[in-house]
Amino acid sequence: MRVLQRLDELYAIGGGTRLAYSPEEDAAHELAAGWMRDAGLEVAQDEVGNLFGRRGAARVWSGSHLDTVPKGGKFDGALGVVAAIEAADRLRDAALAVVAFRAEESGPMGSRRLTEFPEAFLEVHIEQGPMLESLDEPLAVVTAIAGQARGSVTFEGRAAHAGTTPMDERADALVEAAAFVLRVRDAAQGGARATVGALEVEPGAMNVVPAKVTAAVDARAATAEQLDALIDAIGFEPAWRQEPIAMSGPPLEALRAVLPDAPELVSGAGHDAMVLAAAGVPTAMVFVRSLNGGVSHSPEELSSEGDVELGVEALTAALGRLVAAVDG
Repeated sequence: MRVLQRLDELYAIGGGTRLAYSPEEDAAHELAAGWMRDAGLEVAQDEVGNLFGRRGAARVWSGSHLDTVPKGGKFDGALGVVAAIEAADRLRDAALAVVAFRAEESGPMGSRRLTEFPEAFLEVHIEQGPMLESLDEPLAVVTAIAGQARGSVTFEGRAAHAGTTPMDERADALVEAAAFVLRVRDAAQGGARATVGALEVEPGAMNVVPAKVTAAVDARAATAEQLDALIDAIGFEPAWRQEPIAMSGPPLEALRAVLPDAPELVSGAGHDAMVLAAAGVPTAMVFVRSLNGGVSHSPEELSSEGDVELGVEALTAALGRLVAAVDG
């Protein structure tokens, strides 16, 4: 299958490590630009390096990103670009645009600095989670991207000698932080997600009772109300918050039309589609089933050839509907 062959070619660049604005990301964009030309698209870049392949007065766009996290997987981001190019090649008479955004994993930076917007945007992406595998479903329609809240909580104790201070006389900040980590876990109910992803322990010596611990918290939920409830249950003040973003308009209607029996999911991860939707662009996403338990940001990331082909077919059909509606 050509899509998988192209994903292999991209993965060979950097061995799965294509950091934002690195030579490896540059090489991936150059390779994708050649594929865009082969699909009959006119290629251009903007001032931040976003790559575009256009045919005609394109008002319907599709794409994703080509950068990765360190030692990332083959499908994250890249599938959305390669699938969009393949769809454009199959729709040779359609006025379409394919975009490869820069630096999604670092911001997303490229889509946030986009200065021109389409009338419709569709993104194909691997699920990056286990739901479709557990449902035994190849594809899902994404209805929203979860809101996020991030911040830190600090616990104060008292430094003391680990060998001489009695256990009942300690003020161990890490013990308090450990209880908080469990509270964060237990607060995530009803599909919410909450994580303590980092702990900073001071003074950080094996033989010293911790005097201070700072815990970094990441909380996510599908609706603003659920996110508020999660924050309250955890008991922290977010330093940064991103409201949930709903998929909407003709792109969502088109996906539902071509995938009437597909499950509908909320994405717990952020995407370029989130940025465009937040800017008012009618946007939708289709998830392709992730295998290996839904692992992502890892060399073990995997989707099957059959599922990928179904994703490309769904994207092609939805884009065809959108172009007909916009140009009709």
